[in-house]
Formats: sequence, C-alpha cells, structure tokens
Amino acid sequence: MTPLMLSLLLAITPGVADGGIIMAKGQKFLAEVARTPKEQELGLMHRQSLAKDRCMFFLYQEDGNHRIWMKNCLIALDVVWVKEDGTVVETSELTPPCSPLLGNDCPVYGGTVPARHFVEFPAGTLRRIGLKVGDRLGWNLGLSTGEKVVGGAPFQGHNKRAKPVS
Repeated sequence: MTPLMLSLLLAITPGVADGGIIMAKGQKFLAEVARTPKEQELGLMHRQSLAKDRCMFFLYQEDGNHRIWMKNCLIALDVVWVKEDGTVVETSELTPPCSPLLGNDCPVYGGTVPARHFVEFPAGTLRRIGLKVGDRLGWNLGLSTGEKVVGGAPFQGHNKRAKPVS
C-alpha cells in the first residue's frame, strides 16, 4: 500500500490510528499524529528507529510555546515548529536523546517561538532536504474520529512533482 493510499484510508476510516502525509520541500513523509495529551507526552519515546520517510505531527488547537523533552527517546530527531499556515518558525537539528542517567532532568528544546504545531523527523532530515525557518510545510491528515485535517502550505498530494523522500 502506498503512503498516499494509506493516508486516504486513514482519512475515511474511523477507528484507525491518526495519520497522513506531510509535505516538506517537495518531499512526502508518512506521518503519525499525536493529538491527545497522552499521545503528545509519549511522542516517539522508546522507538529504536524512524525511517527517513516518516515523521510524527503534534497537532494542537491553539498556538503556544510547545517544548519537547527527550526523556525515554532512544534516537536523535530533527524538529520543526510551524505556524497555522505551515510556516516554519523554529528548528532543532540533531536533537539528542536524553541519557537515562539524567532521570527526569532531561533538557527541553524549542518552544521559544509561539507555534501551532511541531513535527519530529529523523535526525539529518532538515539538512538533507534543506528545510529551514521561513519555509512552509503542508499536511493532509486523517483522524480516527473521521475528521480530516488539511493545512499549512497548499497540500500538493496530487502533484506529480512531489516525490517520495530519497
């Protein structure tokens, strides 16, 4: 099943996990969505890897200074914070996992600029695709409630020029 087919299935099938497609610099990423406080707290904790064409989209209803905490994360991440229109307002590249030796004293990252959402990508993604502050992301997400969330830069999911992550 292609990522686009999966995103369409997620968008129309209540009860299926939240997910969809994120577009960044002409690249498609298959996204998991963290929308509840519990999902947002868990994030990508305990993951041993994240494929280069995957990400996690943290969906919020309001702008805020959304900080991340790398406790229990096993992999480094690139993170972008975006406004409601998809404009990248802050980034954190190669954000390191927190050592278990620090317990709950893990550093926090980002959240210094108000943003509506943030997206966690595999470490190295921002440099690889050239994503930076001022660029725009687009998203086409389906939630388990049956709701569809399309936002940011005009979503180009049907644009043949959009290419899978290489």
